[in-house]
Order: sequence, then structure tokens, then C-alpha cells
Amino acid sequence: MTLTPVQQRTVREIVSLLMQRPITEAIAMQVAQCEGFKHLEIANGNWALDEQDPYMTGEEHAWIEALILHALIGWALANQAGRVYPGDMDFVLEGTPDHIHIKRQPDVAYVSNARVQATSGYYYGAPDLVVEIVSPSQSRPEMVQKANEYLRYGSRQVWLVFPNRREIEVHTAEGLPTVYAAGQTLPGSDLLPGFALNVAAVFES
Repeated sequence: MTLTPVQQRTVREIVSLLMQRPITEAIAMQVAQCEGFKHLEIANGNWALDEQDPYMTGEEHAWIEALILHALIGWALANQAGRVYPGDMDFVLEGTPDHIHIKRQPDVAYVSNARVQATSGYYYGAPDLVVEIVSPSQSRPEMVQKANEYLRYGSRQVWLVFPNRREIEVHTAEGLPTVYAAGQTLPGSDLLPGFALNVAAVFES
């Protein structure tokens, strides 16, 4: 397929942006405006150029994300506890606006009022709670590694949601994860006091 002059110029601009180092917030935001590059993460100061998983934009993933968002937002508003963010929120776990080393986009994130950063740019720091919905192409070991990364940078809980098993694993820095299956209720503990999540309801079809 032959590209038009406009398409060729667009490709050159994207390639130029992707090659620039260090990756700054300004560069990352420009890249995110390019079609197909919105959800790129950054690891070790380089773009995480994994092929986009179709599941990540699929109906099942979107519905599970919406249900968890709904539950957390309802609790956060009722308790004036903090803010809940969908999957297009960028969290810089390590770095500065002039040199981003690690940038992640969790599917759902919660930040308590004491740690909210009112900004039009990226959030610098880890969310208090991270929710990652595991796709069929993602292995449990790689997702546990990602959960441990969030915990290492200050997250207090990471929920790994497994639609194929209808289970949610709650990871903390204290030890082994706790698994909640359909028919059980996931408690908010001291992070989300008074919160409770019906696990079966998350996997409604």
C-alpha cells in the first residue's frame, strides 16, 4: 500500500517522537494524540511497544471496568474519600516531567483525598489502589510482577481481575495475595473503609 504524502509526513512525525530520549511528559502527551498510541506505557525509560491486545478494547473488558468503576465511585463520593480514575489516566511511578522512567495506565485507580494531585498533566506517584483486568494473552506471573511494581512504588493494594476464572486476587505488600471468587465479597479493609464488592456482580454478562 502506497502512503499519501500526508500519511508519510504523519509516520515520520510519530517515528521522530518515539525515538527522542529522554521521554518527557510533553513528548508522551504528543504520542498519545496519535491514533493507535494512546495506551502506550513506559518502562525503563523506553516505550513499552507491546502489540495492542484486542481484548483491552473489547466489550467484556469494558463492562468489567465499568462495573468496578461504578462501585468505587459510588463509595468514594458517598464517603468523600478520594478520586477514582478510568484506564486513560497516566501514573508516572518513577521520573519527572523532563525524564519519565516508568509510566503506567491501570484499568482503574483510586487515590485518597490526601494524595490527589489536581493537574491537567500526569500524576506523579502510584495510586493507593490499582485494578488490572487480566486479558487472555497476559500470564499470571507477568501480572503479579506488575502488581509488585505498583506496590514497590507505594500502592497499598492491587486487584488482579481474572474474568476466565471469575476471581479477583488482592495483592498487598504484607504477603501472599488473597483470592476472592464468585459468591464471596471483597472487603475494602482499612484502605476503603465500609466498602464491599460482590465478586459475582463484577462478572455479570
